Amino acid sequence: MGEISTTSGSQLFSVLLWTALSIAMIIIGSMHVDNCPIEPKIPIYLIVAGVFHLVAFALLPLKLVGDRLAYAIESVMALFSFCWFIAGSVWVFRIYQENPRRCNDLVYKFAFGILIFEYIFLAFLVAVICLCTCCAGFLGVIVANGNTETPVRDHSPVDVEALK
Repeated sequence: MGEISTTSGSQLFSVLLWTALSIAMIIIGSMHVDNCPIEPKIPIYLIVAGVFHLVAFALLPLKLVGDRLAYAIESVMALFSFCWFIAGSVWVFRIYQENPRRCNDLVYKFAFGILIFEYIFLAFLVAVICLCTCCAGFLGVIVANGNTETPVRDHSPVDVEALK
């Protein structure tokens, strides 16, 4: 029961964190839509990404109604989200070396921070998936062999004498 509470608590925290960040993205992008002449798409990136995250969270209860429909919508949204993430990365990181940047500092640094946070999250997710895959593979080998104990090694007569 403790695991379920921990999982639900971490999921709730994640949804609340991303909801707050999404609202902040929409507000900051909207307030400064004309304040980034070097790359006017950065505020648009923030607005669209923020709205998209909120829509994704609003559609979570759809899983209760129909798994197939939810899966189809999630797939399309995931593809769009990934493409938008790449586009935002290009727009933001392309002007990183510009000095002065000619973009509102808050807009640029917030978009930069959001993208870095998402890159870290993706790296963590990939690491967890790799770890789980390795563990599942290792357990699969153990189960397939039908032996959960360490294999017994044949000892030479010299080793047997040394063990005595």
